[in-house]
Amino acid sequence: MKMTVTRTGPARTSDAWEHYERLDLWTAWAPHLTNVRADSETLLPGTEGTVRALRVVPVPFRVLSVQAAQGRWSWRVRLGPLELTLAHWVSPSSSGGTRAGVTVHGPAAVLVAYRPLMGWALSRLVRVGTGR
Repeated sequence: MKMTVTRTGPARTSDAWEHYERLDLWTAWAPHLTNVRADSETLLPGTEGTVRALRVVPVPFRVLSVQAAQGRWSWRVRLGPLELTLAHWVSPSSSGGTRAGVTVHGPAAVLVAYRPLMGWALSRLVRVGTGR
């Protein structure tokens, strides 16, 4: 199944991209991620690591692609037999601020359960640096 979630907010696109690009900032906008360990400090194709979800679930990942000039990147995460492929992007919003989105490919039941977390995290991402 494929599912896309988007949010728009007042953050500058460059600030939102920085929060994607710097792995140490992921927990600031994606509160369900409580720890990130990787073999690179920034997004690079081939970067591998583990995110810890909800303080207890370690989830291995691999960054598949990064197109910084377009504000796009993708990665694959695995948890046991489950695999999700996520394609993220940020772009200037026509109304000002930033539009952020993610398209996720994976099992339907997982995506339906994960959708509220994706929306919450993206809502936080499009507000980074604004004090909101």
